Amino acid sequence: MIFDSFNLTGRAALVTGSGRGIGLGIARGLTEAGCAVAIQDLDLKMAQNVARELAATGARTLALGGDIGDTAHVATLVSQTFEAFGSFDILVNNAAIQKQTPWTDLTPEDIESQHRANLAAPLLLCQAASAHFSRQKWGRILNIGSIQGLMGNAGMLAYSTSKAAIENLTRALARELAADGVTVNCLAPGYFDTWRNREDFASIDEKARRSEWVPVKRIGEPEDCAGIAILLCSEAGSYITGQTIYVDGGMSLR
Repeated sequence: MIFDSFNLTGRAALVTGSGRGIGLGIARGLTEAGCAVAIQDLDLKMAQNVARELAATGARTLALGGDIGDTAHVATLVSQTFEAFGSFDILVNNAAIQKQTPWTDLTPEDIESQHRANLAAPLLLCQAASAHFSRQKWGRILNIGSIQGLMGNAGMLAYSTSKAAIENLTRALARELAADGVTVNCLAPGYFDTWRNREDFASIDEKARRSEWVPVKRIGEPEDCAGIAILLCSEAGSYITGQTIYVDGGMSLR
């Protein structure tokens, strides 16, 4: 019975920014648990390729494009997911903009663009999703934060502050929706081997050197986020809400 509570058969999810990286790792994990998943990415062709790949395994999938920073567009992602699958149960807010800029050089446009995509868009998606979730008295919202929301990082002030805000959004929204059977949690990754960090891993020696920064002595892989995502998005996680869980190999211990 415990294992059955992780099963997501009959559930439908939207995972933003899931054409690659951590979003893809989570989307793949959800489909393996039986969930139908809408793959959203700025690059529609990439989303379509992923959707076809997962559909070949027997999963129900949908490919969606669009710029998550276009806040006028985000609510349609929810309606498109619902129309395609006939249900909508899980929202994973993964898409984000990350730009490295010395903090003294940040412009209002730099700050606004990152906060719009990383905070305003997830909040508006939560608004649209909650209409479905509250009506059916079941729903899961998983916001993807970052260890930078806790520790900060030089050259990424706008990004770090947006991720700190996502943790607060998670706690506040969890209080708003708990009585409706909706949980809201935040998964905060540490240092991962994704497309954003490929330049950092120019050689095997460099990747090994950077692994020394992590207590478990390795860089994270996107699949490392899948297990906790399934827990938080399933019935097994029904008594967990308002929490930020760091998937970081122990980096947040320092």
